[in-house]
Amino acid sequence: MQQSLIPQQKLIELITQVKGGAISAPITGSSHLVDDVGLDSLQLINLVILVEDEFQVDVDFNSFQVEHLSSVDKFGQFIQQLAKT
Repeated sequence: MQQSLIPQQKLIELITQVKGGAISAPITGSSHLVDDVGLDSLQLINLVILVEDEFQVDVDFNSFQVEHLSSVDKFGQFIQQLAKT
C-alpha cells in the first residue's frame, strides 16, 4: 500500500488549531469534520486556507464536495489528489 502524501496527524493538528483546541472527543481518521469535530462554515474555510498553505495546494471549490468532509481520511485523500495535479 502506498504511503499517504498527506499525513493524517498533520491534518488533525490543523483541525485542532482551527477549533482552538475546543474538541470534546479525540479526532481520528474516521471522524466526520462537521458531525464529530463540529467545524462550522467559517472554521471549514479557515481549515482550507491552512491546508492550502501547509500542503502547497489550491482547493477548487467547484470540485469540492460535501463527501470530502465525511472523514479526516476522505479530506486527506481529496487534498492528496490536489497535490498530484
